[in-house]
Amino acid sequence: MDENQDFAYAVSDKALRNIAETAAKDIEGVGAVTKCSVSVKDGSVALRLGIRAVYGVNLHELALTIQKRAAGAVQDMAAPKGLDISVTIEDLVLPPAD
Repeated sequence: MDENQDFAYAVSDKALRNIAETAAKDIEGVGAVTKCSVSVKDGSVALRLGIRAVYGVNLHELALTIQKRAAGAVQDMAAPKGLDISVTIEDLVLPPAD
């Protein structure tokens, strides 16, 4: 392939969802990811994550952490032109028994 030749690729909505969901699931305080929707327009990605949080965690901090981690993962793996991630804490779950 010639270096000056344009290279085009696409990342599917499903792949973008999986990136964001995986990033969110690995965060302490996330009980479950209940839904994730993706919208792509002109190379910009909008992600909406619904989360079940573990009772007792700081919900504000949890939502910010989810946004940062999901954004970092999507940026690193897909490099969209623009990115908007919103998080909704939809429910709470009891912490796991020790």
